[in-house]
Amino acid sequence: MGAARYAASMPPRLLLIRHGETPNNAARMFRGPDGAQEELSDTGHAEARALGVALAAQKLPRPRLYASPYVRAQQTAQHLADALGVPLHTLPGIQEIHTGDWMGRPYSAAQTHAHELVAPDGQFGYPGGESLLQVGERFAAALHGLKPQDGETVLVVSHGAALVSLLSKLLGRDAREAWLSDEFHHPNTALTELLWHGDGQPEVLRLADVSHLAG
Repeated sequence: MGAARYAASMPPRLLLIRHGETPNNAARMFRGPDGAQEELSDTGHAEARALGVALAAQKLPRPRLYASPYVRAQQTAQHLADALGVPLHTLPGIQEIHTGDWMGRPYSAAQTHAHELVAPDGQFGYPGGESLLQVGERFAAALHGLKPQDGETVLVVSHGAALVSLLSKLLGRDAREAWLSDEFHHPNTALTELLWHGDGQPEVLRLADVSHLAG
């Protein structure tokens, strides 16, 4: 897809949000599809409520809200839906990366054993699972199908590695370098805001913003 056509198919104003904390996040362990039903912790619910209050105060123009099918993303997004007074839509294709053989390993292994992170497609990712390239492509494809209207603000609640994958693709970064450098690391409920001007690559207005948690 050419740059101009690619940009034209993306939401002109896009807010990308990581879900709130889960018990597994607190334990700092990788999960995969087997964690799709994991719920937010009490802290995660509080984080999501705080983000909802902050977003409501911003008076976002014509918000449209989507979330990954995973429970933790749905619960986070429901707090935002309640605060913004909008319906919540489920968007397949933006769920977390499949960690394959790394399910159950600690987050720290991604730094200490990064040389093992090769997905079945030969790209940087998880053995037996997905590469960041694959996740970025499926995430972008899901966004292409939204067909937002002019003046809408599209909010998408997703997951940490999925957001790194998407941002690497949209901003032209090497996925391995972005992952290992934490360039696009999103703490729980962190928010990134992108704006397209029609040139194929978005302007980053906010990156992994957690100012709503300051209090």
